[in-house]
Amino acid sequence: MSVLDDVMTALGTVLPRLAAVTGTPGVAVVVATSDELRTASTGFADLAAGVPMTAGTVAPAGSLTKPVTGLAFMQLAEAGAVGLDTPVDEVLPAGLRGPGAVSVTTSMLAAHQGGYYSDIVTATAPTAPAESILEHVRRRHGIGRAVEYGGVLPLVTPPGAYSYSSFGVGVLGGVVEHLAGEPYGARVQRDVFAPAGMADTSIDDGTRSPWAPDRSTAATGYMAFGDWCLPSPPLRTSAYPGVGMYTSAADFGRLLQSLLRTARGDRGLIGPDSLAAMVTPRAERPSPHGVRSFSGLTLELADPELGEDWWWGHTAAFPWGFWWEARVWPHRDLAAVAVGNRWDMARFHNPATRSAPGLAVEWAGRWARSGAPAKLPDMDGRPRWTGPRPTPESSHWMGVLVGERTHGLLGVPDPLPLPALTAGARSLGDGDTGGWDPDAFGRGVEQARAVAPDPDALGVLGRELGPAAALWMLECGASSADVTMPVGFYARAPR
Repeated sequence: MSVLDDVMTALGTVLPRLAAVTGTPGVAVVVATSDELRTASTGFADLAAGVPMTAGTVAPAGSLTKPVTGLAFMQLAEAGAVGLDTPVDEVLPAGLRGPGAVSVTTSMLAAHQGGYYSDIVTATAPTAPAESILEHVRRRHGIGRAVEYGGVLPLVTPPGAYSYSSFGVGVLGGVVEHLAGEPYGARVQRDVFAPAGMADTSIDDGTRSPWAPDRSTAATGYMAFGDWCLPSPPLRTSAYPGVGMYTSAADFGRLLQSLLRTARGDRGLIGPDSLAAMVTPRAERPSPHGVRSFSGLTLELADPELGEDWWWGHTAAFPWGFWWEARVWPHRDLAAVAVGNRWDMARFHNPATRSAPGLAVEWAGRWARSGAPAKLPDMDGRPRWTGPRPTPESSHWMGVLVGERTHGLLGVPDPLPLPALTAGARSLGDGDTGGWDPDAFGRGVEQARAVAPDPDALGVLGRELGPAAALWMLECGASSADVTMPVGFYARAPR
């Protein structure tokens, strides 16, 4: 009998209920040992079309791209092309980061100690011209400002302290591209995805190259306001070595399984010594998991003092519709990864302790260690309506929030395809949806776009929505009676 039998039986029972109570349209989970890989899934990859979510469903994987860049970099290090402590400007085109750039090493970039502030995806419309990562790094350094809210904060701060940055890992991806002498997407396709058996995984770099994804077959992400779900805007990223991968839970599970084998001493994509370097704590980082957390080289690490329960992996997201959780417990020969296509818009951050993917991975690890529950009660997995019904007024509020997040925080200037977003809106319950007003939603988006990316103006707009909107946010699951706008964090602007 496999050690995974009881775990997967319990997950199969719990997963529909977990998706229902978290309001997640679809969830897929993969649990693996060095020798076995099992899958479970529930719900829908697309609500309007009724397409089921499976472990093979492809979705944008956000920051799960970072360990892929780390692996490609370590392969070059093993080949002698670069060292962990090489000054990054020695392995980039001359002058790429501009005159007077503060010296940082490659390992500092990989551990988020390179001094870069920006940590959002550097989003663009999918129709925007393609830009290579090296061109992007040069251009952003020429501008010298972070992308959030139109650049109110500097791109670069003093290096050394931990500061999570997708752009910083993008610079490391530029190192990979420059030293490899070929596009980043081609390199990781051949040297990471193919040998790991990740046949459905690709990099969205804005080109129509063989390594680019077929977006038409990917899952739909959803912006959730309570149980009212709107398709997330179509976006891609210029910092694609940090957040540009499309993959499935099954494919990424194969990558984790390969790393499990390396952790026990087998040579895989990299050697055991290189993996050990990646999972060595470099800097303490804020922990959303309830235990001390550290950064390794493009990996997030739990406190090594956990002993046999120590894990490493990565949390990931892609705006505004996907969250992932991936963990490896090397001492238990166990790995798990899960994806859900919901972004709770009432809470800017969707922590693993309350998201369906995070809980599924946490429980899989716990049950593999201590045994799955001997008996589980009947789990009602039917969708239910737990939040407020849409009204013309709340439809407008939803539009303001979507416009603020996309045109303000992300700084995307292009108009959103509003008819496609509103046509795909669905509820997860059986309440009256007659109050949904697509026109009011569109007016809200455009109202925010008209003042974006100015964080002060957007903050004023949020406050002017008044107490009715604040109470509605509470009904949707916000942690306080406040219209959730991240201007205070990303722009240091008053709320």
